[in-house]
Amino acid sequence: MLLVSLTVPFHVDLAEEHGNSEEIRDVSPDKKFGARILFNANPENAKKPDYISITDADLVSLPSKTKLMEIQTSEFSFRHLVWSSDSNWFALSLSSGPRASDTYIYHRTGDNFSEFKTNNLTADVAGDVRNEYVTPIRWLKPRLLLLKDEVTFRGGGGATVRFTARFDEKTGETKIISQKKVSSRGMR
Repeated sequence: MLLVSLTVPFHVDLAEEHGNSEEIRDVSPDKKFGARILFNANPENAKKPDYISITDADLVSLPSKTKLMEIQTSEFSFRHLVWSSDSNWFALSLSSGPRASDTYIYHRTGDNFSEFKTNNLTADVAGDVRNEYVTPIRWLKPRLLLLKDEVTFRGGGGATVRFTARFDEKTGETKIISQKKVSSRGMR
């Protein structure tokens, strides 16, 4: 579960306090928001964090770095934010364990972002699914997101499905409007 808070000034430099390094990345198209990543500063990743070394992540306003929201972090959990062109929506994929990842959607209202609740944001894949990784690819336009669902089946084999979801902020509904099975090589 992601923790969302009201806008809180970010007065303490956590990077210095914990001996970590920081990076601002995944900046919104309007340059007003970004992800502030803290990561272990050791020789192997001193210049560029990898997803394993991330110790903390927050959504911040720019350029002030005011913390808007905490992004859940644990081993393998946070990779990146995917922004809509109007900077009012973002999607992120978080691992809920070694065999699954889910995509979470956030919508801006005023100066804050809140989670847009989705029910089981996955493609319709027939079979006995063992592992499932749902990740956002890109926003086609605001409220319309292209995702991929990579699954492995019990007993072997797997599938990759690209699907498009539409989000209606007035009704709070999520609708899968298209899906297509693709080869793994075609998803880069």
